[in-house]
Amino acid sequence: MKKVSLCEEMKKEQEKLLKLGEDALKRGILLTQDEAFMAQNHKVDALVVKITKEKERPRKNQQER
Repeated sequence: MKKVSLCEEMKKEQEKLLKLGEDALKRGILLTQDEAFMAQNHKVDALVVKITKEKERPRKNQQER
């Protein structure tokens, strides 16, 4: 997957997370107790880690030279 598509994917997943959060708050549910919100949150976190690793990879290659 390219960096651009990872960023696009993260943006979509963040939008889903925001909607789930708003829905949970409207129902009076704590975000940490909403399973759908937490699952989506983990998905977004995983994408952030992936993107961060992608950004670090070129730096490591430059340092090795």
